[in-house]
Amino acid sequence: MPSGTTIDVEEGTYLLDAAQDAGLFVQQHCGNVAVCGWCRMLVLDGAEHLSTIERPECLLMEREQFTEQERASCQTQVCGDVVVTTSYW
Repeated sequence: MPSGTTIDVEEGTYLLDAAQDAGLFVQQHCGNVAVCGWCRMLVLDGAEHLSTIERPECLLMEREQFTEQERASCQTQVCGDVVVTTSYW
């Protein structure tokens, strides 16, 4: 959202990769190591279909003051239907 783009991905695909596969630009700088926080995405629906938050993402979320609805797309795997957005789409 709001692009309206829908894609199917294999379970375990990172949100970052899914968005890029859909042709959507995702800001990121750290090379997927949970340092920069630029790839944060707001989960609009389906948070229960995302991988659990592991320590690197948790530390990043605390440091960068993510909201409870935001996830680092470079650290978050898709496990079912989910709807996300970012501030720059």
